[in-house]
Amino acid sequence: MKPALLAVAAALVLAPTALGSSPPLAQRVRATATRAHFSGEVAVSRHGRVVFAHGYGLADRAHGRRVTLDTSFNLASMGKMFTGVAAAQLVQAGQLRFSDRIRKDLPQLPARMRSITVAQLLDHTSGLGDFFGDPSYYRLRPTLTTLAAYLPLVTRESLLFKPGTRWSYSNSGFLLAGLVIEKVSGERYDRYLARHVWMRAGMTHTGCYRRDHLPRFAAVGYEDGGAANTSTLSPVGTSAGGCYSSARDLLAFAHALESGRLLDRTLVKTITTSKVRAPGGGYGYGFGIRNPGVIWHNGGAPGAAGELDIDPKRGLVAVTLGNVSPPHVFPVVDATLDAIGL
Repeated sequence: MKPALLAVAAALVLAPTALGSSPPLAQRVRATATRAHFSGEVAVSRHGRVVFAHGYGLADRAHGRRVTLDTSFNLASMGKMFTGVAAAQLVQAGQLRFSDRIRKDLPQLPARMRSITVAQLLDHTSGLGDFFGDPSYYRLRPTLTTLAAYLPLVTRESLLFKPGTRWSYSNSGFLLAGLVIEKVSGERYDRYLARHVWMRAGMTHTGCYRRDHLPRFAAVGYEDGGAANTSTLSPVGTSAGGCYSSARDLLAFAHALESGRLLDRTLVKTITTSKVRAPGGGYGYGFGIRNPGVIWHNGGAPGAAGELDIDPKRGLVAVTLGNVSPPHVFPVVDATLDAIGL
C-alpha cells in the first residue's frame, strides 16, 4: 500500500491483457469492494476514453438511489488540486507570483505569517497547521460559511517551523491560499472555480455545495454505524477541501489539465513537479507526485474518501470515490491501482 497524504453504472470492463491485470480489473475491484464494505464509484480512462466504470452500493440509502458516474461525492482534501490550478491560472494571467509574500494580499495576518509565500502555502512548507485541530472549531463550525470566517482559527496558530524549511501537511495553509485567490481575482473562491476551472473542463456535477442543500445527484456520506455524516461536516467546502465532484467530472478534469485547457503546459509542469519530499514521493503545488511521474491526490473524512491518479506517460487516469469512511475506500484504491499498474 502506498503512503497516504493524510475519501450502479454499468461496468465497462477492460480486457485483462490491455493493462496486464490478472485477475481482471473488475474482478479484483469487486472482490476488494466486498471485503472492505465499500460504497462508491471506480472509473478508469485511457487516452481520454472511459475503459472501466462501476458503482458499488448506494448514493442515498434512505431513498435507494444507486451510484453512477455522475454521482457527486465529498472530495475532502482532493479539492486542493483545484486550489493549485486556480493559483497557477492567476500566475499565468500575471496577477500573482508563486514567490509573492502573502502579506501583499492578506495584510490582516499576524506578523509571524506575513513572510510566507504563495508557493509555501501550496506545497505545504508554510509552517502552518490544521484549523480542524483548534478547540474552537466545533463551536464555530455552523458559522464557517465563507473562507474569511476561518481566519480567527488560522491566525491563532503558532508556526510549527520556519517557512520553507520542511514539509508538513496544512489545511490552514490551503485555506489562506483560497483567500489569496479571492483577493487577487475579486471573486469568491467557488465562483472562481466554477467559471475558470470546472466550466473549462466540462465538469457539470462539481461544486462547493452547502451541506444543508445538496443537489439530488450528490451522495450522502455514511459514518461507521450507518449515520449520515452531513451534520458533522463544515457547512460548505473550502480551498482546503470538502467540495463535491463525480468520477466523470474528475476524469474530465485530468484530461483538461493534461491537454492544456486549464493552464499552459509550462505551468502544468510547474505545479505537477515535486518541490519537496512528502509521503508517496513528493509534493508540487496542490498535487502529490509519485514516481515514476504519477500525479495524484487523495482525501478522507468521516463518511468520505477518494483518490485521483494520473499517469501522463501511459495516458491513464484512475478515480475512486466513496461515501463511506477511509478504511473502506483506500483498499479499493490500492486494488484498482495495482490492477492497472499504477
